[in-house]
Amino acid sequence: MKNRLMALLSASVVLLGTSCVDDDPNPIDPIETGATLTAAMGANMANQVYVDLSEGTLSSVAVNTWEIAFENEGNGIRTNSAKKVGVAFPASTSFEEVTSTSGLVFAYDSEDGDLSTTALASWTINQPYVLDLGIDENGNVLGIKKFMITSKTSSAVSVIMADLAGTNETSLSINLGDGNFTYFSLISEKTVTVEPASWDFVLSAVSLRTGAPCVALGGGAKPGVNCDVYRLSTTASINSYAGVTAATDDPFSTMETNDDPASERNKQTIESSNFETLAISDYSDLGASASGNAIGRGWLQILAPHSNGIYKVYDFMTYIIKDEDGNFYKLRFLAFKGGDNAENGYPTFEYELMTE
Repeated sequence: MKNRLMALLSASVVLLGTSCVDDDPNPIDPIETGATLTAAMGANMANQVYVDLSEGTLSSVAVNTWEIAFENEGNGIRTNSAKKVGVAFPASTSFEEVTSTSGLVFAYDSEDGDLSTTALASWTINQPYVLDLGIDENGNVLGIKKFMITSKTSSAVSVIMADLAGTNETSLSINLGDGNFTYFSLISEKTVTVEPASWDFVLSAVSLRTGAPCVALGGGAKPGVNCDVYRLSTTASINSYAGVTAATDDPFSTMETNDDPASERNKQTIESSNFETLAISDYSDLGASASGNAIGRGWLQILAPHSNGIYKVYDFMTYIIKDEDGNFYKLRFLAFKGGDNAENGYPTFEYELMTE
């Protein structure tokens, strides 16, 4: 169980930067009166930012740190959708015979965090896969590899990896560590530290399909050109793996969500928010969810024309988050611009510890 007193002191010093720790036996609690944080993902969404509400801390990890993550006490595998890591499934079961991406369709992890629906949810031993290593922080492609898991025990995973031409083949043994997942970089060929010991949600990019599936276009399909086109969007994923849940209060849930700046939903403001009046009892009434995307992308909408990069933050929406220790917090997003140059990619949110 976390020490709530230490959490509140940490929040007062690290987050607000205006409170002092002195001999006052009853210092003002900054979480109860409101704390506002900005997560520096960056304009190119180069960082994943983990948020621990009880400790009042933000932990930033470079997106390019990893490509694949293995569940330590299970068989789940995640791929890093935040940098467009994709997986394709060749028909051949021979590692040597996989030499091309022709006809392959790449799959990406969904944002709901469900390990049964990840791109590699149905992986099997000695089945070759083709991995798109995604993009770097400047949007440059990092290449394609063929990849095969040759064994997995409770302590290690053995894999073979090579270029499609068969060059640069290497065999790796990945030791599984502590925590929920062992994160691995196929580029540097080493395990990396990604998740902090405790967190409630992570702000990250996610790959979204913006073009129709190539199979729908027949012979004229050109992957990445007129079909199977993916872009990155910002999402907030709760730590459902650790039991974190969230409920949503949306005063305008019946209004259509779209990218028209003049639509009724996009004209609503923070003045209609129920943030101040929501209580713990509302958590169950609103319908709490354990899905990883219980917060998701619903708080943010890019407006037309998309090339202008103008986002509407639905600051009238409030999320009630229940952490792994049973504490309740209410939270609302206020902005998406920030940093020295007022760029997109700096989600700002306000939250409070709920006591009644």
